[in-house]
Amino acid sequence: MADNNIQQIDSLLLTLQDVLRLKFELESEIESLPENLKTQKEELAEANKKFLELNEKYTKAKEDAASNSIRYDEAFQTRTNAEKMMDTISTQREYEALSKQIDEAKIKETGLLKARNAATALVEELKAQLDAQSKVCDEIKADVDAKSAEIDSIILEKKEQIAELDRRCLQVKEQGISDEIYAKFCNIVKNKKGVGIVAIHGQVCQGCHMVLPVQFVNDVRMGNTTEYCPYCSRILYYEESEDSNIDYSVDSFGEDSDDESFADVVDTGDFDDLL
Repeated sequence: MADNNIQQIDSLLLTLQDVLRLKFELESEIESLPENLKTQKEELAEANKKFLELNEKYTKAKEDAASNSIRYDEAFQTRTNAEKMMDTISTQREYEALSKQIDEAKIKETGLLKARNAATALVEELKAQLDAQSKVCDEIKADVDAKSAEIDSIILEKKEQIAELDRRCLQVKEQGISDEIYAKFCNIVKNKKGVGIVAIHGQVCQGCHMVLPVQFVNDVRMGNTTEYCPYCSRILYYEESEDSNIDYSVDSFGEDSDDESFADVVDTGDFDDLL
C-alpha cells in the first residue's frame, strides 16, 4: 500500500502538471508570436533597401545635373563673348579663327544643353520614384507597427496569464511539494512535452513504454519515496490496470522467445521523446 504522503504528493503533481502545461504552452506561444512579423519585416527591409538605392541614384543625378548646368552656362558665356569680339577683329585670319571658336562653342553648348536637360529629366523621374517608394515604406512600416502593437498587447495578456499560473503553481507546491521535487518536476514537464508524472501499468512506464524491473515497480507501488523512470526521467506512480497481472519476465515468454516477443510490450516509436 502506497504511503499516504507519497499519494498526496503524486496527486499534487498531477494537478501541478496541468497548470505547468498551460504555462509552458503560453510561453511557447509568446516565443512564436514574433515569427508572425517576420515576413512583414523582411518586406520592409527590402522596401527600405530599394529606397536607399533610389536615393543614391537621385543624389548622383542631382550632382550630374548641377555639373552639366554649370558647364552649359560656361559654354554659353564663351560663345557669347566670342560673338561680341566679332565687332573688334580687323583681319581675315582673326575672323576665321574666331569663327571657328564660335562654331566649336556652339557645338559644345548644344551638347551640354542636351546633357543638362536629360539630367534634369532623370532627376525629376527619380524624385517621383523616390516619393512613391517612400510611401510604400511608410505603408509597410505602419502595418508592421500596428502588428507589433497587437503582438505586444497579446504578449502582455499572456504574461499576465502566466503570472496567474505561477501563483497557482506555488499554491499547489505549498500544499506539500518540496523545493527539490518542484524544481525537478518543472524541468521534466517542460522537457517532456507537458507530461512529467505517469503511471506504471503492470511493469510498463506509460511515459516511454519501457518495461521496468520487478523490484523497482514494487518500490513504486509501496510508495515510500518518489521514484523517477530510469529511461524517460518522469516521476512514476503505480496504477492498477488490466496489465497489472501480466508477467513481463523473460521466462514468461518461454524458452523459444526472442527479442521480437517483446514487440507487443514495447513500441519502439515511443522512444522518440527520449532522443
